[in-house]
Amino acid sequence: MKTVKVKLKNNPYSIIFSNNNEDLIKSFNSFIPAKKVFFISDSNVAPLYLKKLSDILKKEKFEVHSYVFKAGEQSKNLKTLSDIYNYALGIGIDRKFTVAALGGGVVGDTAGFFAATYMRGIKLVQIPTSLLAMVDSSIGGKTGVNIEGGKNIAGAFYQPQFVYINSDFLRTLDCQNIKNGMGEVVKYAITFSYDFFKKLNKIFENSIVEQNDFDEIIYECCKFKANIVEKDEKEVSGVRELLNFGHTFAHALETITKYKKFFHGEAVAIGILFAANLAVKINFCTEKTKEEIYQTVINAGFKSKTGLKTKDAKKILELMKKDKKSISKTIRFVLPKQTGKAVFGIEVKDSIILKTIEEFLK
Repeated sequence: MKTVKVKLKNNPYSIIFSNNNEDLIKSFNSFIPAKKVFFISDSNVAPLYLKKLSDILKKEKFEVHSYVFKAGEQSKNLKTLSDIYNYALGIGIDRKFTVAALGGGVVGDTAGFFAATYMRGIKLVQIPTSLLAMVDSSIGGKTGVNIEGGKNIAGAFYQPQFVYINSDFLRTLDCQNIKNGMGEVVKYAITFSYDFFKKLNKIFENSIVEQNDFDEIIYECCKFKANIVEKDEKEVSGVRELLNFGHTFAHALETITKYKKFFHGEAVAIGILFAANLAVKINFCTEKTKEEIYQTVINAGFKSKTGLKTKDAKKILELMKKDKKSISKTIRFVLPKQTGKAVFGIEVKDSIILKTIEEFLK
């Protein structure tokens, strides 16, 4: 068992890495004294793991309840949230219960927002089962759901009691879902570490990512994220914006395609390429840096095309202006200075953004 500490002033917690059920039991016994757990999962993950984990906790004399919603980004909305509120109230979930989010990013975000708001807040545990959730969304306390106008617009910062990461869960993921997580992994490499960037490229050259590669990748990404969250838990200083590299364009892309065409990680990978193009356009990075970024994204298995037309550029710009990092409708970008170093808070004129979008969509 390994741990990474997220050293927050008000609610410090650990990210626990273990493939041993005994460590999971110890974690629940240590942090959930009331022995009451409410699992929230989705229709993909629940058949694989929900009964197994529920039975483990029941043997430890935990009271266990669960709610399962339909898998997919389309379920990450206020309707699903309302359904969970009503179900929880109906079966007697009270403030002594702890929500256990069992699933990928959609489950973690939705269950986390439920925990943050149900009866004004009950305890939360994150048990990510996808690569994307393990390296990114389960850590740092960002929770939320989508509304018609944009992604994650309704949400809250709400930290878990602990995050439990078992890389064995990845064995049931298909290539599409692994690639989905790799979008966030590439983000970390380009944003924070040239050494990690080189290490990733070496792994990609081998074509097959081994189990020990995944363990190392997940651990390194969690350290990057924990470090940033400690510095800027609620995006006050702006440092945490670095974690959104590639996301400004990605969220607009997901919204305009109604969350049906791209997995989040795929959208992020395309968003990273857009950011590289924009950085070159304003002379913020070199063409060589852009080429390095492109090559890595392609090596990771991602495509560079969105399938959209240049006529969609204005709509994408409009959606980007609704991004949570925007201030008075001025878009603030995270852009690469070089591979292994990104910079946040870069403001770019709308005319330049629009031209870059149009060129990017050709």
